[in-house]
Amino acid sequence: MLRALEAAGFALVGVTAVSFMGLLVPAVEPGMSPVFLACAAGALAVIIARNRIRARRDEQPGAAG
Repeated sequence: MLRALEAAGFALVGVTAVSFMGLLVPAVEPGMSPVFLACAAGALAVIIARNRIRARRDEQPGAAG
């Protein structure tokens, strides 16, 4: 599950960077476009979920890591 979250996070970060430069949707002004904000929020949600999963896994007794 963590690998899937990391892959989704990398994809969201890539789309965030491309949309901030204005290369993804040419009709939208570069910068704080809705695509940029949605991808940034999604990347933040992936980071928070990944940290919660890791913390929960580390709290379990006998967790190998």
